[in-house]
Amino acid sequence: MGRLYFLPTTLKARLALAGTLTIIYIVASTLYIRYGSSAFPLLQTKPDDTQHVLLPTQNATTNGKAAPSTPEQPRILLVSAFFPLPTSKISQADYDMWLRNYLQSVTTDVYLYTTPEQAARVQAFRDGSLNLTVDANFTSIFDIPPLKGKEDAYTKIRKKDRERPRHSIESYAVLNAKPYFLHSAVTNLAARGVNYDYAFSNDATSFHKEHHYRKWPSPSRVDQIWDEGSKLSGTKKEDLLFVPMWAMPHNTMAFWQESMGPIDSKFSEGSFFGGSPTAIDWWARTFYTYHDSYLSFEIFIGKDQSLINALFLLFPSRFITVWYNDPDAPTHVALNRTNPEESFLGQCDSEWFYYQLWLADAQTQDAMREQWIQSAQKWRLWGWWNPRDTTRCQDTRVLSMTEVLKRRLGEGWNPPGRSVNVPQSIKWTISQ
Repeated sequence: MGRLYFLPTTLKARLALAGTLTIIYIVASTLYIRYGSSAFPLLQTKPDDTQHVLLPTQNATTNGKAAPSTPEQPRILLVSAFFPLPTSKISQADYDMWLRNYLQSVTTDVYLYTTPEQAARVQAFRDGSLNLTVDANFTSIFDIPPLKGKEDAYTKIRKKDRERPRHSIESYAVLNAKPYFLHSAVTNLAARGVNYDYAFSNDATSFHKEHHYRKWPSPSRVDQIWDEGSKLSGTKKEDLLFVPMWAMPHNTMAFWQESMGPIDSKFSEGSFFGGSPTAIDWWARTFYTYHDSYLSFEIFIGKDQSLINALFLLFPSRFITVWYNDPDAPTHVALNRTNPEESFLGQCDSEWFYYQLWLADAQTQDAMREQWIQSAQKWRLWGWWNPRDTTRCQDTRVLSMTEVLKRRLGEGWNPPGRSVNVPQSIKWTISQ
């Protein structure tokens, strides 16, 4: 056998090479024992099918009518808006990917507001067999009736924004336009004879990754949640509005009063909300009545979540929610987590968007859980040494907002008094 010229010639160099190879062997063996072949994608003989999106084409409508339903299957509408901000640092490629993940995958009827310039771009992401209504009546976010002519007022309150460098008045308007868009979409379609049992405002860019959500939210799941929510809250189903929550308000909110204005804390999540047409009508009237009242006193109302937080305290019986980080949730308690670094409910990917899984049917939930576990088990060049949660994402319970607030602020807490008069009806006209 000839000499191996590629080997080091000195003893010191040979020892260093041997040590390096030993470390590589130990690391590789450890990874293989812990994660199996999934730690080394090149060794796998089968592709990861969970990463591919399939586009269903059946049971869709193309004529603008709501998809047929049975008494067990309520009709659901998703309402979104796409008004890109000129100061946004998000690339067009990212916007396109997120819109594609939403419009090409979710088969539920969608009503989407955008500008005339963006209409064709948005329409192109939707398969022709799936129902999509594109409303391009507004060239600017300040053209919608509730915000028409409020640019100067928004400019004044911007001075009070503690995150002013990050926000423009247009960004405030995009957030505060959501209740109008939801109400207007339901009203416009009803005028054409197209009616829905539930409608939800859903951020158009909320699906950041490929997924298995198709008929989402699941109609039967929604009905189940509203049934449970009605029993918990004592409020009729048609009067309940669902808004996810992120964290409890500070306990000093026990002393909060209506005149103090919006509550700037990470309590509510504004990326998804909705309910029946009756609840949506109440929400639009209430949101903009308080919006205009606070704005008239130049109180900062640039973040919709802050105003939602205030309305939680003023009208708690109207709201139901889901809380990923609920420390008293039975499924969390059953996991018996001892490490504060561990997740509350297992491997659930993005905690903020947990409501997406929660609102899906059981089969879709299982597919998403499997996708997240496979993703967590994949080997990473950086961070491979960190432990990863491979506990399947757990389901959790629906909560009434009254119960949430009493748990935080005390059983003796009651909603503060209200002096702002919410009108019984509201009618907006679009300026031509």
